[in-house]
Amino acid sequence: MASLKEVRTRITSVKSTRQITSAMKMVSASKLRKAQNAIEKLRYYAGHLKDILSDLNNTFPLLQNHELTIRKEGEKALLLICSSNKGLCGPYNTHILKKATSCINWLEEQKYKISLYIIGKKAHDFFKKREFEIIHYDQEINEKVSFESAVQVANHLKNKFVEDDFTRIDTVYNSFKNVVVQQPVFETILPFDVLKDVEKDAKKNDFDMEEHRKHILEPTPEDIVTDIIPKVIDIEVFRILLDSYASEQGARMTAMHKATENASELIKDLTLTYNKVRQATITRELVEIVAGAEALR
Repeated sequence: MASLKEVRTRITSVKSTRQITSAMKMVSASKLRKAQNAIEKLRYYAGHLKDILSDLNNTFPLLQNHELTIRKEGEKALLLICSSNKGLCGPYNTHILKKATSCINWLEEQKYKISLYIIGKKAHDFFKKREFEIIHYDQEINEKVSFESAVQVANHLKNKFVEDDFTRIDTVYNSFKNVVVQQPVFETILPFDVLKDVEKDAKKNDFDMEEHRKHILEPTPEDIVTDIIPKVIDIEVFRILLDSYASEQGARMTAMHKATENASELIKDLTLTYNKVRQATITRELVEIVAGAEALR
């Protein structure tokens, strides 16, 4: 049985750990609240962009001839992987790495030559040991997600698609559902599928497509197409980064909440053990005193 000193030392250690996990939980909760507010506002804005795409429904040939919507022949694929820089966030990174590995295997079966665009230290450390070409790595963007940083990433991806002849650009990230649930997702960023996105958004939000077609467009549809497709890509990348960031904070908050609860339970068990050891020590000393007194008689 452990001594009183050992049990006291362990109780002190677990209490210190509980203070750390509790503090990390509060920090993640604060960051998550801000990220959730940002996502809600972004989805509202993105919904209006999809409204405009619905207005352009009768000019789909224009949309489909945009350089970011053209499906090209080739075998070059670029995969954007979003992970975290730090651990202590439960299975967040494990799910991302498993999903990314599965998607890479699928792309390889389709005869694609794969390059990686990695955001986050955990994914970089995992894939740098393997024989994949990492064309870009960034571990600062996901520490504080902003629209400016998302536009930089989006512009980089658009340039890779247009100038470097990548056939497709996909992404793997954790989609934020709620504090407990973060779902790993595989999506295609480029080429941008206008028909799929507009039809899906119309069905999801119960849009009246005929009513939207009555809108007057200024300037010309051609000018709007030129501006709106890159803007939609920027918003999509921003949404992906925000989703990933919110998922990380949600996963870390949940993990730290469970760690705090486990520490509290462990402290209760250790306190009970301490009291048992203390009582046993007192009983033993009393027995020794009584036995000594009896011997002196």
